[in-house]
Amino acid sequence: MRYLGMFFRRITDDFRQKELLPLKLLFFVHASTLYVLYPYLTIHMRELGINVEEAAIMSAVTPIVAIIMPPLAGMVADRIGNFKFILAVFNGLGGATSLLLLLVPVGRITFTYPERTILSLGCPNNSSDGLLNINLAEQHECNTLSSIADTQFGNKSMIINAQLEACGLICTRHPNDFIPQGIKGPKTLEDESKAILSTRNYTVILKNILRNTSDQYTYTLKADDLPLYKAPRPEDEDKRNLRQMVNKQHYPTSVRKLTDMTYFFPTSGLYNFSCAPENEKNITESYLCNIEKINGVFPSVVASKARSLDMKIKAAQSKNAENINKLYVTDINVLHGNKYEFMDTICGLEEEIITQSVIVPLPNPENTLETDALLNLVDCKASCIMTLPRNKLCSNMDHTVEYDIRLTFWIYLVIRVFIGMISGTAFAMFEGAVIAILRNHKGDYGLQRIYAAIGGMISSPLSGILIDYASTGKGYTDFRPAFYLYAGLKIVSGVLMLSMNLQFKSPATNIVKDVMSVLMNIEIVALFITCFILGTAWGYIESFLFWLLQDLGASRSLMGITITIGGIAGLPLLVLSGPIIDRIGHANVLFIGFIFYAIRLMGYSLIYNPWMCLIFEAMESVTSSLAITAAVTYAAKLSTNTTDSSIQGLLGGLYFGVGKGAGSLIGGYLMKAVGTRPTYQIFSVVMLITGCLYYIFNHFYIVRRAHLLHKHDPDKKSNEFWSLGKQKCH
Repeated sequence: MRYLGMFFRRITDDFRQKELLPLKLLFFVHASTLYVLYPYLTIHMRELGINVEEAAIMSAVTPIVAIIMPPLAGMVADRIGNFKFILAVFNGLGGATSLLLLLVPVGRITFTYPERTILSLGCPNNSSDGLLNINLAEQHECNTLSSIADTQFGNKSMIINAQLEACGLICTRHPNDFIPQGIKGPKTLEDESKAILSTRNYTVILKNILRNTSDQYTYTLKADDLPLYKAPRPEDEDKRNLRQMVNKQHYPTSVRKLTDMTYFFPTSGLYNFSCAPENEKNITESYLCNIEKINGVFPSVVASKARSLDMKIKAAQSKNAENINKLYVTDINVLHGNKYEFMDTICGLEEEIITQSVIVPLPNPENTLETDALLNLVDCKASCIMTLPRNKLCSNMDHTVEYDIRLTFWIYLVIRVFIGMISGTAFAMFEGAVIAILRNHKGDYGLQRIYAAIGGMISSPLSGILIDYASTGKGYTDFRPAFYLYAGLKIVSGVLMLSMNLQFKSPATNIVKDVMSVLMNIEIVALFITCFILGTAWGYIESFLFWLLQDLGASRSLMGITITIGGIAGLPLLVLSGPIIDRIGHANVLFIGFIFYAIRLMGYSLIYNPWMCLIFEAMESVTSSLAITAAVTYAAKLSTNTTDSSIQGLLGGLYFGVGKGAGSLIGGYLMKAVGTRPTYQIFSVVMLITGCLYYIFNHFYIVRRAHLLHKHDPDKKSNEFWSLGKQKCH
């Protein structure tokens, strides 16, 4: 109860300082601006086709190139004194510039193949008593699994479970037979192919050579049987909508293109795949299988049902073992007596010689009800099509298409560097202004950061929800809401910064000399090195945590919630940061930050459920809320009134700039080399070792040195900051 009372008293006492109310609002808006976009930038890069290696370079170069701005901006701010107008301009400019990232073109798209591969099933052209043939019946490349390629030789075979979808005619359209039509009709093979696939009807002609008879069967297709030829929508022009490829459905009723030269025309109720014992008296022998014409009345509309086929297959011998397009069926699972068994299978002998052909009316591309020409396909063969899970046959599940990835990379990098320079400048000035105001009014830095945490808790999940909403029904993630929010909040933040009162801050007369005198202190050098290393861990998590969560299947809403959890957990530590730091010291708080970073990083490497990350995100209350507060106030304690902005600019540049850049670059290349989870573990071990070294250095050198200095000159006092804990805790 004592600490709970202290918690609320510190908040209410701080809230009574009316001079600090505008600062609280600024912290709220400023943090909201950062968390609404920056956590999502890495997966935005991924959306544009930038891979992990390129993202690492991007995340590293951007802050490193921009590192020069915070110290310079800090020096300029200290030299000017009242710099709020410049700060407001830089904030507004940063928001407007961020919208340029929406204009960066997609450089690389990875298209994922359909979950099921389409195959054709039939007997060989000029061989009865042969094995059933299975051929690849789609235009997607299939790199054959090694387990299937191994069945080329010896008596090896492999069991597959396929789905028989439909039977009909597979017709070949030889390019040499194409003749451009006159005024009407297709002028190219591509136009003809589109016309075939959009036809509303076709006629199957079966000629019996021995009997000299012929039968005709006309099939009329409904609009639902033409799913690929619906009116295009504006969003269909974005190729990212098509990166999850799907097979055209309606197998029993729609015409489909199998390869560059072959088309499938379903003949529901006309052909059927069936197997029967070769010798009805001895059913233990081979089974004869064929795709044969069904006897009886031909129904006008038949909705044939797909059925499962279990069969043993063997790969045809091929010079290229990675690209085998033909398989043989050696056995098929049939009902043998009272149970299913695998039986030897061969193609049955056709009783009559029947030739098949298809007449296809080619519709007008502008009016599908009007026919421009008739196409007679004579090279047709009775076959069935079936589907098989792609991962049971092919090793390649996707393929990547590169457009102009170099253009994408360099445009994105240039814009990010420019934004980074503007943001770095604004950051250094803002932190300097905050320190100056709090020093003047004896305020508490940790208590002001409460409102920054609240801003992040609200803005990040809100941004994630809006991104998910905008992405609904699209094949890609639409980040526009995050960019619009960021730009709007940046401009609002710039306007609010004009309300800051910096009249009391006198300009520095010799800023370089003042800064160098501060940097001569070994204690602040150690602090800067510590912040750089902590920045590498923060930079890696900031750049690639959402990358990991996306791989685990997390939604953008969950990604936003991670910021909220860290913010909620950090509120008590921000309120009590003053007493905590006064009690155990700035350096010890930083050591605790190292330990919690090690735990966080190791924890991320062990999770498989994305929601489990929330446990470790709660630890951000220590690694960010408490540790960063300790670092900022430690630097302020070791600096002077005329060097506040300069020292805070250096600190921010090392943590948010060089440290973040190094963490992103090293992390990205490690992920490429050893994988994501081992990289998190490597960072964890480094944080643990570095934290222990810093603790030892501080305990055995800094503390003893300070003790000796105090013993030598007890009247000498360090440049005390307004003390996060100097307020009475009652």
